[in-house]
Amino acid sequence: MSLGRVEVGHPAEVSRVSDAGTVEARAGRRSVTKARARVQPCLYTLVPAPNADPGVPQRLPVTVRCERALRVGSQVWVQHECWELVARDVAPDDAPQRAAFLCATSPLPRARILAAARETWLYEPDLLDLAGAVRRVHADGTPATRTIQAAIRAALHGGAEVEANLGGEALRVLAHAIRGLQISHSLSPALQELRQNLNQHFDDLKQVPRERSTR
Repeated sequence: MSLGRVEVGHPAEVSRVSDAGTVEARAGRRSVTKARARVQPCLYTLVPAPNADPGVPQRLPVTVRCERALRVGSQVWVQHECWELVARDVAPDDAPQRAAFLCATSPLPRARILAAARETWLYEPDLLDLAGAVRRVHADGTPATRTIQAAIRAALHGGAEVEANLGGEALRVLAHAIRGLQISHSLSPALQELRQNLNQHFDDLKQVPRERSTR
């Protein structure tokens, strides 16, 4: 899903990367479009937490521009890594009005999606993106759609490491939603992996009838 963008860079320069969504409770493409038009992106300073190993150089803070409000506990994609905001930090001297957060650079994912033996771990921004994409592709609220939405809500609001072992139709809904996301913007690394796992899973299912017919 991406209902939003994050731009990231060092404080002197901000460059574009992919990230997560903003609107969790709106249905339909038109409503989402209007909501996005009203959102004003905010700048945040993210400070990597010090490494426990004193021999490892301290990573530099980055500046991100995000269309959703970030707070302690939020996760965002920073280039190809997911960071979690763990505490408020002192605002930078060159931008005292900007919110700053201390970040864990290797946070726990929020959910695991299983497609047969293949697993994908997803983070908060991935789940926000998927929630919006599922609504846009399947606004009629099928049982499979409702199952996915309930699993996403549980992962976002019910604690970390929720396991989503979805049925075949729900996996197909996810595949359609990810294709829609891929058209609109680049996917996060985790969603790229989920797309590949789903494609391979469906390819495997196609091979089973062929093998039976040749016997």
